[in-house]
Amino acid sequence: MRSLLPALVRSAGLYGLAVAAVTVRRAVSRLGLYVVIAFLGVVGLGFVTAAAFLALAQAMGAIYAALFVGCAYLVGALLVLVVAQTRRAGW
Repeated sequence: MRSLLPALVRSAGLYGLAVAAVTVRRAVSRLGLYVVIAFLGVVGLGFVTAAAFLALAQAMGAIYAALFVGCAYLVGALLVLVVAQTRRAGW
């Protein structure tokens, strides 16, 4: 009479491998989706920036428009930095 334990261990191992494969496939699929979302967001931000620059350049000149858009991005970067530092400090 053979023991069922080796077959049970082998079945459990195969089940764990199948679950891991499904989990990895879902994670890769989700990562690909986030890459597409990030790419489209960056392209959209570029077009919004160009439109804002052109509108400001027409209203106040190219130099001031470039200064305004550049400062807006610097302020945005500083806000993200403050949020990152606050989360890191554990507030």
